[in-house]
Amino acid sequence: MKKLVGVTLAQLLVMTLAGCVTETTGGGLEPAETPERVQAQLDLARGYLEKRDYGRARPPLMRALRVDPRSVEAHVLMAVLNESENDSDLAEEHYRAALRIEPANSQALNNYGSFLYGKQRYAEAAEHLRRLVRDTDYRARSQAYENLGLAELRLGNGEPAKEAFTRAVFLNASQARSALELADMAYADGDFAASQAHYDDFRRVARQTPRSLCLGMKLGQTAGDTDQLASYAMALQNLYPNSREAKECEVPR
Repeated sequence: MKKLVGVTLAQLLVMTLAGCVTETTGGGLEPAETPERVQAQLDLARGYLEKRDYGRARPPLMRALRVDPRSVEAHVLMAVLNESENDSDLAEEHYRAALRIEPANSQALNNYGSFLYGKQRYAEAAEHLRRLVRDTDYRARSQAYENLGLAELRLGNGEPAKEAFTRAVFLNASQARSALELADMAYADGDFAASQAHYDDFRRVARQTPRSLCLGMKLGQTAGDTDQLASYAMALQNLYPNSREAKECEVPR
């Protein structure tokens, strides 16, 4: 099962290392103020997480939480760390702690929603993602809508899923997965013109996949475009000979 495609770990863990001490007028060193001390530890942990050096990421996160147990960012990063180490229970504890402190924190909502989706807890994932997309300042809002659409699909909520995918491509035309989902849904509804339009949008921004090639074959057959049908059928067999679609894709007669 494929997990949600959220903000990548590298995007989350942009390393902006800062110093953790301040200089006194007498030339000695004294501990920095609490926010600076916490931020320095978080920056250090991000660097380790970005390098997948999980063992060295934990101590600075623990120090950050000792200094400020209500640091939402520290809880989110600790959750990411525990999730990376396949410790789901601890990861969830930290996601929940972050959201208790700041219920509308976008990064916590995004990552926890992805975590829940990966656990096949689709209703809970959708609940958090619905809250996330209400944040108009969230930089990855189009991806959040796409993730919400995938969760709604898993729940069998076709119309809300369609609305979410439509919103995703409206905000960002490069949301290829949303375009492909809309093409597939339109084809299933018998709206072949809309399906082809969404399919063309997908093709402009993404490489073909076994699933997209299969849909392209179906659209070619429906439109009487034998060249498209033959071209995509050949590509599917040549590029993805071991895929499920290569074995099972059936075009309408």
